[in-house]
Amino acid sequence: MEPELWTVDLRDGSQITVLTHGYSVEGTEVVFSLLFKGKPHFQLDTLRIPLALMPEDYS
Repeated sequence: MEPELWTVDLRDGSQITVLTHGYSVEGTEVVFSLLFKGKPHFQLDTLRIPLALMPEDYS
């Protein structure tokens, strides 16, 4: 997967930057590897989305 950069506006008016740098299908879920950049630090985490909710042409 090509890395994607998302900017997320939070309710308090601040922003975080999210870099998606990989994903895999695990059973009935798509698991994304994400890197969050915001104040005060970076955090590595994962996002799980049910495969049934993903577009058929997602690549």
